[in-house]
Amino acid sequence: MATIKDVAKAAGVSIATVSCTLSGKKNVSHPTRVKVMAAIEKLGYIPNESARRLRLHTGRDIGVLLTGIDDLYHGEIFKGITSVIQKNRYSAIVGFSNNQPKAETEIIGDFISRNFAGIILISCLSNNSSYVRKILSHNIPIVFVERQPRIGNINFAGISNRKTIAFLAEELEKKDYRRVILFCGNPEIPGESDCAAAFREACAGRNIAGRIRYTNMTREDAFRIALAELYNTPIPDAVIATSGNIAHGVIESAGVLGMSLAGIPVIAFSEETWMETRYLPGVLHTSRPAFNLGTGAASLLLRNIDGASEKPETLILDDNVLKSGIAIPRRRRDGRRTGRAGKAPELRLLLLDSPFATDPMKILARKFRNDCGISLVLETEVQDRLLERIIEDAQFNEPGSDVYMFDIPWLNYLVQNSILEDITGLVTGDRRFFNSVNLKNLENSRYRDRYYSVPFAGGAQIMFYRSDLFEDPMLSKDYYAIYKTKLRPPRTWPEFNAVARFFTRRFNHASPVEFGTSCPGVIPAELCPEIYSRVRGFGGRCFTKNGLPQFDTESCRLAFNNLLDLQNYTPAPIFSTSILDVAGDFYTGKTAMIITYTEYAARIMDAINGDIFGKLGFSFIPGKCPISVGWNFGINCLSRNKDRAWQFFKWLYRKDVSYYLTILTGQSSSIHSFENNELLKLYPWMQITLDNYKYALKRDGGNKKNSIIIPWDKTEEVIYRNTKLMFEGEDTAGCLGAIDAEITGLMTVYGHFRGNN
Repeated sequence: MATIKDVAKAAGVSIATVSCTLSGKKNVSHPTRVKVMAAIEKLGYIPNESARRLRLHTGRDIGVLLTGIDDLYHGEIFKGITSVIQKNRYSAIVGFSNNQPKAETEIIGDFISRNFAGIILISCLSNNSSYVRKILSHNIPIVFVERQPRIGNINFAGISNRKTIAFLAEELEKKDYRRVILFCGNPEIPGESDCAAAFREACAGRNIAGRIRYTNMTREDAFRIALAELYNTPIPDAVIATSGNIAHGVIESAGVLGMSLAGIPVIAFSEETWMETRYLPGVLHTSRPAFNLGTGAASLLLRNIDGASEKPETLILDDNVLKSGIAIPRRRRDGRRTGRAGKAPELRLLLLDSPFATDPMKILARKFRNDCGISLVLETEVQDRLLERIIEDAQFNEPGSDVYMFDIPWLNYLVQNSILEDITGLVTGDRRFFNSVNLKNLENSRYRDRYYSVPFAGGAQIMFYRSDLFEDPMLSKDYYAIYKTKLRPPRTWPEFNAVARFFTRRFNHASPVEFGTSCPGVIPAELCPEIYSRVRGFGGRCFTKNGLPQFDTESCRLAFNNLLDLQNYTPAPIFSTSILDVAGDFYTGKTAMIITYTEYAARIMDAINGDIFGKLGFSFIPGKCPISVGWNFGINCLSRNKDRAWQFFKWLYRKDVSYYLTILTGQSSSIHSFENNELLKLYPWMQITLDNYKYALKRDGGNKKNSIIIPWDKTEEVIYRNTKLMFEGEDTAGCLGAIDAEITGLMTVYGHFRGNN
């Protein structure tokens, strides 16, 4: 085990300096601190607050690390652990990682530094061999439970999931079940991968067509995955879920889709108990001996602490269902989909063709029909054609759509051209509805103090970054050597480019990622917010308070030059990169940080969890100068189904529906989602979303007050085209002057200066 003396020697400093670095009692210069932290990381040193107890061998605390407090199965394991260790006059100190590696490493480090007598853990990092070896190197007795590391010489206690899966497959085949889905956890987690492998083997040897769907083992993620599965594929004959949480999510998804699971066995891995009331109604359960698993793990640990066990031991228990059996009914052959029968009245929606909009709405349309008896008919259009489609549709006396989805900068134009219905009385007259909407989002639904829409998705730019890279002591040391400042999530746009350069391998061969960042620019609506936020960050504004363009300024020149420089640190040319490409570059590990929006956050989180689990960081964008973005729903003035449309709007803001939308998209315009602790834990970026609104600026300008509104896409097309010329080598100042002149020309054409000459 490394000592403080070893750290001091490796860092080339005194023991006192190492002590001050760790305690913070005296100031230590940043370069010295970096050297000390790098030595600590390299040697695997953990500060020991109980060195005296270590020498005297008097520690009586045992650390227990569980993944979460809301898992009944793990709760039963903990009961078994405490029943043994308390009987032997030890104390249990419990911690919860919530399946987050960073939290786990901090808790384990605390257990070790406090010289606990031993540790029992259900690890979310059991597949990380270097991590396992590192904690084993401290020579503290450790027992891994349920998730077995893929290395030898460890103490492990678990349940034979392979036997359970094989048994269930055999029983299902006997009762004539053919299409079976296994919902399990992350395949990188030992135990879950065993379930998946056993399921494949069992199906291959039997007359079963099996499918496997992976989740992160939370109810919410299982709900989201099951929604897509049950919506897009034939109803399964049976479902197996490897935890009660996963089973909860599957059951909830079926209810949202109006699908009855009566006659469809849903079999959940569960703990042994005599209380049927603890189980989900209608769900079959296995009987894992969770309490016995806990007692076995604790007994194994105590033998190791006392020296009675010279070699690592493995304890594998069988699920009691192998002995007691399970009462699976014979397969029914009748249909099992419920909901309102017959033809329903329709409400036609024109939506943005986007995963965060189209996919959730397709799925939830079934729930709307079941709840309200109205069938949603959905049409979609790509972003750069959607405004044109809305204008074309609104010209007919018999419009094709009752409700339009639109980008918030289009609101003024749509209202002034009598395309949207005034719904002020409905919005303000229903206090329950009004109080359920995030008021910052609702501001973007208003034109001259009248409401013409409701928000569907809204937010402002936020920054995502790889926290593992920014917290790496060696990278911090290298960055300081170059820039003489701390490596951190950038707070200014010049700093953003400096960090992006540092993480671009072309300029820094030691970078663990290939590029610093990505930037979207394939269409004007994606590039222009990047421009506006940079202009604000350099202290400027693109438009005066009177709506006149003012691009030819020093602030704008700095902002555009910053964007031009950024091209050196991106995987592909900005003008050929979409916002989906940006997200993909980040979650595949190609880039270190990105600026994006909350509607893409859930997709990023899912992918990060699969590849670089637990390494996601997020913060305000540089300068705290985000651009407000979002999509609204408005009612077509010519619609004959306005009552249905309003019923749809109120349904969207029901508490349960707002939760479902948040789980499906990672964000919501309803205040309900921001008040739910479970969702805030799952989607932590929501905690800064409300604060972000304080700094957000709307995308508007190029229109004088009380004048004819210029379509926003025409204004942004001017900005986009001239920005592209800059990237092709044209003079920046000349292009900025051209933007001012062309937008002023547009304003003249639309009569903004009539009578001013």
